[in-house]
Amino acid sequence: MDAALREAESHTGGVVPASVRFLRVMLALQVALGLLWGVSMLFFARQIVLGEESDPHVEKIAMEGAAHLALVFGAVLVWRAPRRARDVLLLMVFLNGLWTLTDLVYIPLLGLSELDFYVKALVNATLTVGLAAAGRRADVL
Repeated sequence: MDAALREAESHTGGVVPASVRFLRVMLALQVALGLLWGVSMLFFARQIVLGEESDPHVEKIAMEGAAHLALVFGAVLVWRAPRRARDVLLLMVFLNGLWTLTDLVYIPLLGLSELDFYVKALVNATLTVGLAAAGRRADVL
């Protein structure tokens, strides 16, 4: 745990400041969704290939699952020491933003119409904005 957070908790009877609580809510959301997407994409890539069963396509889905699990690890690092893990949080914001941009480009380009594509784009956008806002509020970014 980061020294500033420890000090803040000691002065407030172990209560985490509201600014850090908001960051932790966003990190918990990243962990929950990252585990859901990461496990499903990494271990069940062959079942979710969308009709394209080539090995490179399956591998791409599995690699995206691995990246989601890396975000889970990043969220744990930021949770433990928010100020020390500033660069990790920046990387998390960047990667979620990049996925949002990719979804917004490829959903219409490929004519994807399933609701889950749009939900994933919305969730990635929410994580991008939420993590950035929470990081600024907690004075980490």
